[in-house]
Amino acid sequence: MCISGFTVLGNEADTLKKKIDITRIRYHENIEKQQKIALHYKGGDGTTIRVSHNAEINDFVTNALVGKVNALRDSIESATNLDHRLKVKYLSGLENLLKGFNTGCRNRTFNPILADALINNYKTLMDADIRKEDISPIVEQAPYEVGNININGDVSVFYENPGIVNSKNILFRKFCKNNPDKVLPMLEQYFNVPFADSLVQAVAHRNPNQLYDYAAATKTNVGRLIRRNSDSLVKAIASVANSKSGQQYYPFLDEIVHGRLSLQDIFDVMGDNVQYYKLLVRVQNAYMQRLIKKDTPIAYDKLIAKLKDRAENVFIEQINALHDSPDNIRFKILDPLTPQELYYLIVLGEDVIYTSSYKGVYNRMMEKMATPSGDTLLMNVHFDRFKKFIKLAAGYNKLDEFLATMPDSSSQRLMMAFVRGLEKTGTLEDAVDVADSYGSISNPLVKRLIDQEIEKNLMEGKKTQDKRTIVIYDILQTIFQSSQDSSIDISARLHIPPVYRLDYSALTDDSGRIVQKVYFYGDKDGKESYANFMSLFTGSDWKVKKNAEWVEIKSAKGKPVYIYANLPLDYEKGLDSVAQMHLTTYMEKHRLEPSITIHRGHSYWVGSTIRNLPPTSKIVILGSCGGFHNLDDVLRTCPDAHIISSKEVGTRVINEPILKAINDDLREGKSVDWIAIWKDLSQKFTSGDAKERFDNYIPPHKNLGALFIKAYTRQMN
Repeated sequence: MCISGFTVLGNEADTLKKKIDITRIRYHENIEKQQKIALHYKGGDGTTIRVSHNAEINDFVTNALVGKVNALRDSIESATNLDHRLKVKYLSGLENLLKGFNTGCRNRTFNPILADALINNYKTLMDADIRKEDISPIVEQAPYEVGNININGDVSVFYENPGIVNSKNILFRKFCKNNPDKVLPMLEQYFNVPFADSLVQAVAHRNPNQLYDYAAATKTNVGRLIRRNSDSLVKAIASVANSKSGQQYYPFLDEIVHGRLSLQDIFDVMGDNVQYYKLLVRVQNAYMQRLIKKDTPIAYDKLIAKLKDRAENVFIEQINALHDSPDNIRFKILDPLTPQELYYLIVLGEDVIYTSSYKGVYNRMMEKMATPSGDTLLMNVHFDRFKKFIKLAAGYNKLDEFLATMPDSSSQRLMMAFVRGLEKTGTLEDAVDVADSYGSISNPLVKRLIDQEIEKNLMEGKKTQDKRTIVIYDILQTIFQSSQDSSIDISARLHIPPVYRLDYSALTDDSGRIVQKVYFYGDKDGKESYANFMSLFTGSDWKVKKNAEWVEIKSAKGKPVYIYANLPLDYEKGLDSVAQMHLTTYMEKHRLEPSITIHRGHSYWVGSTIRNLPPTSKIVILGSCGGFHNLDDVLRTCPDAHIISSKEVGTRVINEPILKAINDDLREGKSVDWIAIWKDLSQKFTSGDAKERFDNYIPPHKNLGALFIKAYTRQMN
């Protein structure tokens, strides 16, 4: 085969070997070996390097890697101005070049279209090196990927060149430009480059969190570079990172750098949970004013993370734990907090707050305002996370009450803003919040406003042909229409599996069994939950077999239903998680693939269950939902799962009847009909605390947030 005047291996190679000094044959053979690897890349037939579906590109790359390389190695071998050592040196360089190409193609770090440039660059470098000229200007002009192979390979053949050090510095600078997140790890090796200090400074301003992590390592090369840097931000980060309570100071980094807070100011409140939280809210309020002006504070994400941590683990954890105590005791910790500070407990505590805790915080927030006014409250927090606030107010039946505290014109603008701009965020969280809220809104006027705003945004998306806008608002419109009109086939409209029922056959494995897996945790609540769960399986309908780490429950009557649940062993020793791991191994070994997975435990355990969720799960029952992130995580593992979730931690009063209803139908070989099941259950919980708790549970066909994620994932591929 002949390409552009170059013969590919074959006879030309045999002819060349006759001219090769016997002491250098193996270097030529090594080159040919790498060429053959390239020619068989992606199942190639040995005649053309296949890097594309375009035959012309393949020929172009083959000509470079075979034709031009053969011509170059022939010229090296026959050169009269090179001695044996130099010929070996440059032939080895060609072998390294081919190795670099092959590795780069496999790892997708080298674009094969640059093959010709790679060969030309090597020849230019070699010619300059023979003349003992500085090669760094050549390196400066070449693409980084080319120079990285020819200069930065495992062993550069240009190690003797007077420009090799500068060339490597040039390549490192190019690397930093292409890979800004990898600068500090690589700087540990290149700490002597003349521009090291400017790199440290650039990282500080672009990614202060990363610099903070490295600043604490005082004995590393990068740590020493950070400590010697004179930039004010770098100095502030280093000072905080090396302080005893760096994690407490760091969220305020922007305030420290600009002199609005000193370390002493923060130290003075660090020992007081309430005062430290108040400081966090005050700074967050100031940051919101800057964010509105497109001025993002340094380490802003760390401030909001610390604020969320304090909201959950200082305040909400305590009022949740005191749920059986009188309100004056239970909510006493909230007495010093302002309405704005209580607002942040609500919008940041979604994952852990109980219904009664939410209502207690909400009521105190409104009571502490001189004149309860929803629009005044939102203006005071600069509308920070107001969509989350509205979603939670709707979910806990407080939205109508909240909207009634402001003029009709304000409430209407607020609800239109709630629905507007969902396509502009980086995630689906706001859109899912809107979906989740709709089913909880009882005011027909508010629903009509939302419907109109969705229609308006959908039309605007169609005008601009913005796919993301069209998909988001079309899905919301379909979901909301179907929630009010049961004749709409939502599955067909959104191209998702059926949502109202799950066929019996979809839940059985290859052996005709329905396998369930239940996760328990070894705290007090988990042990009580386990005892209540096991009370479902007494009598002659079930066979129970228990070992040291889990229990096996099998139906004795009707269709085969197998349930496996780990024992709630001591969580402080990690025995519950060990039992879960051993149960997983056992089930995998015996090909027991769960189609139903159940989480039993507090909301802070739900993440562990989701991380270990069997991908075969078709029904997932969560004791507590935790909002968008948990739904999204479940559907990433089990895209078609029917999810039952709760607005708060699950309760046995509701959990057991739900599980019994599902299992009774399954033992009879019936499909799971959510509408029928929920209708029957609702007749059992008609009043009082039981009804309120049941109303907190969201069945799969009403889980509008989950339906939205499923539909969006499919339509956006």
